[in-house]
Amino acid sequence: MASELSEIESFLKSTAPFDRLGDEQVRAIVRKITVRYYRSGDEILRSGEHNDFLFVVRSGAVELRLAGDELTARLEQGGCFAFPSLLRGGEVRNTTTALEDTLCYLLPADEFHALRKSSQGFRDYFADSEQERIRSAVRDLKCNRSQSLEQITIGSLVPHREPVSCSPNLSIADAASLMSDRDVSTLAVYSDGRLKGIFTDKDLRNRVVAMRRSLDAPISDVMTPSPLTLPEGASLSEAMGMMAAGGFRHIPALGPTGELRAILSATDILAHLGDSAIDTGMLVSNAASPDALIAASRQIPEGFARMEAGGFHAEHTMRFTSALGEAVHRRAAQLAEAELGPPPVPYALLVFGSLARGEQLVGSDQDNGIVMDDAVDGAGREYFAALGARVSDILNDAGYVYCNGGIMAGNADQRLTVGEWRDRYSRWISDPDEDSILRATIFFDMRAVHGSAELAANLRSPVLEQAKASPLFISYLARDAQRSRVPLGIFRNLVLEKSADGEKIFDAKAQAILPIIDIARSLAFSEGIAAVGTLERLDALADAGKMARGDAESLKDAFLLVNELRIAHQAAQVRAGIAPDNRIAPATLSPLERDYLKDAFPVVRAGLESLKRNLAGGIA
Repeated sequence: MASELSEIESFLKSTAPFDRLGDEQVRAIVRKITVRYYRSGDEILRSGEHNDFLFVVRSGAVELRLAGDELTARLEQGGCFAFPSLLRGGEVRNTTTALEDTLCYLLPADEFHALRKSSQGFRDYFADSEQERIRSAVRDLKCNRSQSLEQITIGSLVPHREPVSCSPNLSIADAASLMSDRDVSTLAVYSDGRLKGIFTDKDLRNRVVAMRRSLDAPISDVMTPSPLTLPEGASLSEAMGMMAAGGFRHIPALGPTGELRAILSATDILAHLGDSAIDTGMLVSNAASPDALIAASRQIPEGFARMEAGGFHAEHTMRFTSALGEAVHRRAAQLAEAELGPPPVPYALLVFGSLARGEQLVGSDQDNGIVMDDAVDGAGREYFAALGARVSDILNDAGYVYCNGGIMAGNADQRLTVGEWRDRYSRWISDPDEDSILRATIFFDMRAVHGSAELAANLRSPVLEQAKASPLFISYLARDAQRSRVPLGIFRNLVLEKSADGEKIFDAKAQAILPIIDIARSLAFSEGIAAVGTLERLDALADAGKMARGDAESLKDAFLLVNELRIAHQAAQVRAGIAPDNRIAPATLSPLERDYLKDAFPVVRAGLESLKRNLAGGIA
């Protein structure tokens, strides 16, 4: 008996969502478990019956059919079923049959409800709705990212130099001079070998200058007395929590015997979390030559991996990485202008796709073009041909490799005047066909990153107006979105592809991210919404009452969930020296992450179905 209980305990600890429970909680419910064996073909539950148990498949497989008819799921080892009936008070709607000889663990309903009440993780897993489960998944992944902050000590963030200090009786004027002479923003105030307070630049502004205090007054009158402190071994997350709760930006870090070792500032934390991004951005902006720009740009993947390890959330990582990509494109154009001379007419460097949406990760190729003032002449076109080629070459060397589809400023097809671009968009919109839409969708996510923003605005505004007025074009956009194959079978199993080396994978970008982008883009264009980013488009649709708020939030959560996994995958590849891609092997994910994905994919599928039903109905 003891060995059987031990075996149940071991199994539950490795099975979601019981792996979210504490050891004591698992041991407590093990003795409540009933073990039942079913032969192949046995009916476990029948629709219409009353149920009092949560079923966990220990071995074998079961099949669920709604009202005994429509197949809804097949579950294998580790799968849980019948919890919806417990949430409804016991009413069974699915008939469950053993597909093979099956062993199940049965947890009584009162124990199930007690665990949902006591454990947030258990409750989130068995949430009432799919939307709540996805939101819980995003929250969990963010929490896991933040846990890395627990492993960083504040002592490792601050310079190991003796803090500048003074006595409480020092005048404010002398204290300010001391801070200026030593080039510090914070002064430690000591008396009898003990820290009495701290005085900062902000205190000087707010408590002295703004209050018109006498500079002859002692520093003790205006310092922050008895500041909260932390040992230098305290975690970064603890420091961040203290700062957030206290509304201050400095924390004295103490050594083993209570001596002041350093003063941690919010700037130190920001420098650690985003130093690669910020420093790389400064290197890019100040690059004096193409070689310097290329060297700076090559640091972006490393910074990307550090952001992921530092606990950055998906939307922030995408925003930072896109900002750096934008800076590289802008500087490449500036350096090309420096080589070729000033442009003969106003122009703008355009970016398309993920960079335009602010959703770029690492390993992206370049998608860009040039819009020129209509007054450009033949000599001017030759200038921009040279400029476009030079920009494309610099970007390629900087890690934004040439686009296989030729969407580059170095390609004559992507260097057009405002009028020529308008004509091109107009043809796509007024006379769409499957092939042109397939190749053109990327151009409809467009933004200027250098040059005349006015030219780009003059181009985009009429495009939005024309697209909104063309139901046929919108229907083609919606139909094009249906090309995506969501990797979820009707039995909630992941439908995988084989990589070149035979590994089973799914393409997180093509099979999950792009469909959501397509949904948001198609609906946004149908309403003339100017936002370019996917999350912004979904928010705008909900704000305008064109999409149910719950649907928009579910798609946003699914978008962020898959991007969290995608970013973690790419960061691991960068650290391993592997070229980043979007092809994730489910075997590398935890069982819980795979379950999260299975919750997200139906949301994407439902969004595509809705798009097909509402906008593509005429030709789908």
